[in-house]
Formats: sequence, C-alpha cells, structure tokens
Amino acid sequence: MANWNILGAGAIGHFFAEKLLKSGQHAAFVLRPESDAHIRSFNFENLAGENTTNTVMAQGKLTPKCDFLLVTLKAQDVLPALTLLQSQIDKHCCIVLLHNGMGTAEQTEKLFPRHAIMVGTTSNGVLKVSDDHIRHTGAGVTWLGPFNNQAKRYKDIANQLFALEELAWCEDIRAKLWLKLVINCAINPLTAIHQCKNGELASPALYPHVVKVVQELALVCEKARLPWSYAELQAHVDYVINRTAENYSSMHQDQHFNRQSEIDYITGYVLKVANAYSIPVPANQALYAQIKQQETKLVS
Repeated sequence: MANWNILGAGAIGHFFAEKLLKSGQHAAFVLRPESDAHIRSFNFENLAGENTTNTVMAQGKLTPKCDFLLVTLKAQDVLPALTLLQSQIDKHCCIVLLHNGMGTAEQTEKLFPRHAIMVGTTSNGVLKVSDDHIRHTGAGVTWLGPFNNQAKRYKDIANQLFALEELAWCEDIRAKLWLKLVINCAINPLTAIHQCKNGELASPALYPHVVKVVQELALVCEKARLPWSYAELQAHVDYVINRTAENYSSMHQDQHFNRQSEIDYITGYVLKVANAYSIPVPANQALYAQIKQQETKLVS
C-alpha cells in the first residue's frame, strides 16, 4: 500500500484521490503552504450517477514518507509549487506529472536530477461542480510511463493501480503525450479565441483552421520521429471534436474566467520544437500570439 500526496485539488486531483482510495492506497492533498491542516470530505458522482463520500487529509505540506507525489496543477504552476516543496520531497519519492501540455518534466528533472519522474495523460472527463462535489462526466484512459530511467523501476508499483480499469502503463509514454498535445493544439486555442464548444470546430467556418493547425503539427511530428501521418492525426482530432462536442475546453474556460492558460506548454511547446527543426508553423504561431495578446489584456 503506497502513500500518495496530490498536489492540485482541482477536478482531476479529486478524481484520482477517489480512485486511489478505492484501490486501497493512502491519499492526501497538498495545499498552499499557508493552508491549515484539515480533513476534507467530498462527494464523487460516477458515470452512472451513483455517489460516494470520500475523506482525505489536506494540508500545506507533504505527509511523512510520501511514496508518490501526483502533480495535477496547471502546467505553468508546476515548477513554482515544486520549488516551494523541494526541501520536503524525499529522494525516494517518485514525482508523477499529470496535466495538459509538455515541458514541465524537463523543468522538474533540473530541479530533482536524482528523482524518479513519471509522466502521464488522461482522457477522462471530470467536472468540479463545487468544492465538495466532483462529477465524472466522460469515460477515458489514463496512461502513465517513465520520463527518466529512475522511474522505470516503478512499473510494478503502477500495476497495483490496474484495479482501476481506466489506468494503464506505457513504456513509450512520449508518443501518448504528443498525441494529446496535438489534440490540445488543434482544439484549445481555437475554442478559446472563438469562445465556442468543441463541436463547433467542425463547422464550415472553423474546420479549415483546424486542418491548417494539424497539417503543421504533422510536419513537426514527422521530424520528431513520431509514428503518425497527417491523416491519422486529423482522424484523432476529428474523433475528439465529435466525442466532446458539447464540452468546453480548458483553455476556453481559462479565457472565460479571466485566468492564465497553459498556452506556453501546449502551442508554445510545439513552436519551440518546430523552431529547433526550422519548420514554419504560421497557423500555430498566429493562434499562440492571439492567446498571449488576450492574456495580456486580462492581466492589464
């Protein structure tokens, strides 16, 4: 039985708290350092509409002998939060990063060069209805895998969680992360800019923009030796647009609620890779610039 701490008490953090408790693991939330320790109760509503009540410890520091630190913060908040906790994170603690976008694992490894770092991605839909009510809105799969060699030894421990049918281990997690990145690049900025649901991207007015973005991403993936053709990537994106047609993307919600988005770790990450390979990606560059301009206005 492992001891998990969860850094990030949003919808996904609560979702995994419920799953970890269900599988017999210990779980606790790590809050802001100034937070008072308390017992947190929350109601979890599954896809069938059934409700369970869960109780977890929540405090501003790690619990003793933390085996796994699951980080479900937004990408831009990961490094600042881990920096604050650096002195508390034991060398035997495995750091597990689970969020949209890419680039934080490299940052985390610089901060913790000897630690095992695991990365993951999930396609589960989860809604935080209120502080104490979490709703599972869409079935999906969570993939976990090693970012560095130190994390490869944790495969068997990750297998302990396979009782949760939504979770699986992937030795080549990089491909899974890139596929999720492509989908996010194609959907998130456009839905944020046009303030629309995902399904509206299939309209005649917006779909050509989706195609341009994916065509550029296919060129980047080819140079990065990733295993998909343009047609395969477009099919994945189209499937997600259809399956989540009534959903609002996370970047749409960030724009709607005047919050900073993860654009630097989504489209921004692609721009860095494209620049390294000298690949022009004007459609992605334009979306990045537009989101950054909107965020500047929000801040000012």
